[in-house]
Amino acid sequence: MDRTVEKTAGVLLGVIGLVYYVQSSINTGYLYATRNDFAHLYIAGYLADRGGDFFDFPIVYKTHHYLRIPTGLNPFVYPPFFALVLIPLSRVSYETAWMIFTLLSHAAYLGSLALLVRILDREAERPGFWWGVLLALSGCFYPLFKTYSAGQMNTFMLGVLTGGWYLLQNKRDKAAGILLGLGAAVKITPGFLLLYLAWKKRWAGVRTGLAVLFLSGCLSLLWLGKEVHVSFLDMVHDMRYGSSTWSDLEHKYNAVSQHYDIDPFNQAPSALWYRLLTRNEAARDIYQGIADFPALARLLSYVTALSVLGWLLWITRRDPESTAVEEYGLWTLGMLLLPSLFWDHYLVQAVLAIAAALRLALDGKTRGIWGLALGLALLAIPFHHNNPLFQHGWMTLGMAIKLYGVLLTGAFLWLNRPEKAAPLFSRSLL
Repeated sequence: MDRTVEKTAGVLLGVIGLVYYVQSSINTGYLYATRNDFAHLYIAGYLADRGGDFFDFPIVYKTHHYLRIPTGLNPFVYPPFFALVLIPLSRVSYETAWMIFTLLSHAAYLGSLALLVRILDREAERPGFWWGVLLALSGCFYPLFKTYSAGQMNTFMLGVLTGGWYLLQNKRDKAAGILLGLGAAVKITPGFLLLYLAWKKRWAGVRTGLAVLFLSGCLSLLWLGKEVHVSFLDMVHDMRYGSSTWSDLEHKYNAVSQHYDIDPFNQAPSALWYRLLTRNEAARDIYQGIADFPALARLLSYVTALSVLGWLLWITRRDPESTAVEEYGLWTLGMLLLPSLFWDHYLVQAVLAIAAALRLALDGKTRGIWGLALGLALLAIPFHHNNPLFQHGWMTLGMAIKLYGVLLTGAFLWLNRPEKAAPLFSRSLL
């Protein structure tokens, strides 16, 4: 593409995307924000500062009422160390904390885009064009504004994933391991990428990542005590395939039970199988699948997870000097697909993989291009997952529309990945 045309396209896309980004951030992400996820982050920091168990529903429920937080309440499903990180935020008022968190979330996202521009534009020849492309994507990417609205951690996790790759491609494996280890200490799932480092024989990164995890665990154990960590392990057990935290609240409290394993907004493959192949009282008016075979749903969940992991290992070159952002991007998609919980707003963490796919397409790699176009559209659009149309039989498959977008994007990356990986960046580019 002619450089003048590229610059013009970059300006047009960037201005349009930025206007949409600001407008949606103000409306969806601020004026009409739900804040339902930020509430449990604030409460976790508040209780951690006072020696409370933020995994215990009665304590969290009473604290929620005591602080008069005017939003819904979800469980805290992060490692205990993260609550320590949240303590400073909990020492200011809820409204002030929300504003600080929102500004940091925007900063994390825009910082991630800046790193992505460096990654995509290897020779620093057309940064304006890539800023335009990424801002245009951002302006129409509804999961991003849903993240801002809920007060979720996705933009910070995108920063971890993007920063991890940027450091890896510059042969700064120890620093990459530290960053991924910190991400895992906060949200568990980035720890999956330590397996990627191990498979690539990037042992320095593995060692520093595991060291960070160990030290963060020791710190939280010393600060918060044994009981909180036992509660954390109970929560992890509840989040296994076919199970869910806080699933029996009606029997003990005047509160609404939460069945995340079958929730319409859960885009995990396991949720697809359980919605399709089970019928139980917990579903109520959410769905009624084609049959009641929970054992088969669990089996298919495990088979799907193992298949994703096996496929990633099979397509990944074990040569530590052979790296490609497309390969790493596929692992970030696998990181989202493996757990039993994959909210639609988690798709912000897929932006690195999406950006890698866009670079392939704009560089003329067009195998499966129509699938990519459909996949990106499915990922970007707002979608009513709990539409009554999808509540019965085979139509429950319609709840997993974002999952299909992930699969189409991943397929495009796989079909067009470089036969030979690109050389690592030199340190001089830092």
